[in-house]
Amino acid sequence: MSGTALVVGASGFLGRAVVRRLRADGWTVVGTYCSTPPAAVGDSRDGGAGGSDDGRHLPDETVQFDFWTDDLRTHVTDCDADAVVFAAAVEYGGEADTGETSAGPSFERAAERFVEACRDRRLVYVSSAAVFDGTQGRYTEDAERSPRDAYGRRLATVEDLVSERVDGSVILRTSYLFGVDRENLDRRLAFTREAVAAGESVCYFEDMYKSPVHVREAAWAVRALVESDAGGVVHAPAPRISVCEFHREAMTALGYDASLVESEPMPDDPTLAPDRSLASNRFESLVGFRPSTVADAFDDGW
Repeated sequence: MSGTALVVGASGFLGRAVVRRLRADGWTVVGTYCSTPPAAVGDSRDGGAGGSDDGRHLPDETVQFDFWTDDLRTHVTDCDADAVVFAAAVEYGGEADTGETSAGPSFERAAERFVEACRDRRLVYVSSAAVFDGTQGRYTEDAERSPRDAYGRRLATVEDLVSERVDGSVILRTSYLFGVDRENLDRRLAFTREAVAAGESVCYFEDMYKSPVHVREAAWAVRALVESDAGGVVHAPAPRISVCEFHREAMTALGYDASLVESEPMPDDPTLAPDRSLASNRFESLVGFRPSTVADAFDDGW
């Protein structure tokens, strides 16, 4: 299957990987950006070496789009998109969050406008484990959502709109994206690598858990879901690991001294989520693989 895909957030870490995967599989890709076109994303933004990759990471066409002010319908119609992938970050901007259940009035208006633009298209919305409060862990797709911050509430707002208004849409939740795309290491690991390369120690929580999935595996999953007729929520059930062990395994795989990654317990802070690991009964049957461990993901050349 192939066609035209509109990737919202094509300048971002996941967006670039999705663009690359779809183009490799024969899709024509139109990518949106808010302020920085994909071709202009520099090394300093991503902590990596850059590299053109012969332009294969770039969309066939780029268009400017601001989630907060613009109507995506114009771009959906202009490119006659068969599918829309939302891989943009919307943590900031707009009016302030107004309470425990509200995502903020300007955000809700923007989210409604976005969803209406996609009503007659195949839509894959990339969400996050931030819709859970982290008190349970190993969340399955049918677990009750319990966002504890504005970011999680915004994600839940869009999830509800997508589910209610776009028939056959699919929501992919991830817990922690990491890895290398276009020779750029993600910001979390780039920070750790810089520290240990300088011989400096760095501390991470030994009792905070995630399900880290490599960005290119997430992009594979997005492509599989774009081409499937699956609907509903799908979790990327990467192996559960503490944040500290995640950084240690990654540094070992990258050839750095992991002993400089030290552990510490989480403080008594109600804003922190102890365990946002994910589980799934659907992922492998829909996308054809299980997410790799941190070490295996890097061993596979990713």
